[in-house]
Amino acid sequence: MSKTITFVIILMILVAVVGVFNHQRLENKEKQEVKLLVDKAVLQIEEKGEFVFPELRILSPGHDLYVFVWRLDGIRVVYPPDPGGEGKNMTDLKDAQGKPIGKLFIQTAENGQGWVEYYWPKPGEKEPSLKITYIKRAQYQNQTYLVGSGFYV
Repeated sequence: MSKTITFVIILMILVAVVGVFNHQRLENKEKQEVKLLVDKAVLQIEEKGEFVFPELRILSPGHDLYVFVWRLDGIRVVYPPDPGGEGKNMTDLKDAQGKPIGKLFIQTAENGQGWVEYYWPKPGEKEPSLKITYIKRAQYQNQTYLVGSGFYV
């Protein structure tokens, strides 16, 4: 009897370890995809400035990832899910737990680039989920932008 219990416990531990490994691998894949998307958008912005914004507003059908762009003063200039929200000051934006993500996005861009984790509801849901967003600074002439994209865990 105790050998069976020991076997079941070991099996459960192995399943948990494999699950964690697969989750981490999937998260790393998502991070690579998001970083590539943001890096590409930064290059386009640094070449063409605001003339590339209409291209960035186009959402890929069936794809959850999109790029958003703010000026470093917090004004949102590209937001594909809700273009009507462009022009808003996002500096005081907070996540579902009160984390000041607007300020964190700006600080991250001022430092060059980085990842920000926060809780935000998935589209069509009310409960917040962990979201990981990559932020990178882009410079075009005298205007500095914050470019980002993220995914839900």
